[in-house]
Amino acid sequence: MVCMVKRSMMIMALPLVALLGVAGCAPPFAKETLGKVDRSISFRELQMAPDTFKGRWVMLAGVIIEARNTKEGTSIVVLQRPMDRRGRPYETDVTEGRFIITTDRFLDAAVYHRGRRIAVVAEVTGGKILPLGESEYQYPVMVAKELHLWEPSSGPQFFFGIGVSKGF
Repeated sequence: MVCMVKRSMMIMALPLVALLGVAGCAPPFAKETLGKVDRSISFRELQMAPDTFKGRWVMLAGVIIEARNTKEGTSIVVLQRPMDRRGRPYETDVTEGRFIITTDRFLDAAVYHRGRRIAVVAEVTGGKILPLGESEYQYPVMVAKELHLWEPSSGPQFFFGIGVSKGF
């Protein structure tokens, strides 16, 4: 009898576990927002000629270098990183450059701090040339439509859904 109860509980729990596994693989952005993203634009193209892409929506990810609050809102400088299909930046030294995210909202710099991984769906507004060390650097600038901060990684993670995969 006890075995049958345990088996019944496991059978009832299986759909819940599967649902949680699939939800864990979902992108952090709304489907409607993702539908506006122009996936044909590479970061390299955007960095070289940001004014060419004004008004287009992109999805980028990286690591926060700096966040500044002003009267107009918050500006975040991000070091671009390649990302997985959900928008999570890979933990790698590979990068194609930096970009600036702006928003008219106040985002606390204690939360949006240096080293935090971030993903954004944003509308390109052009470029801005600013000093970087002793040289000048052209930053693509964009207005955030949706932002997502990723939790810090604590090593390899296993996700259960349809099959099992290992993420780093």
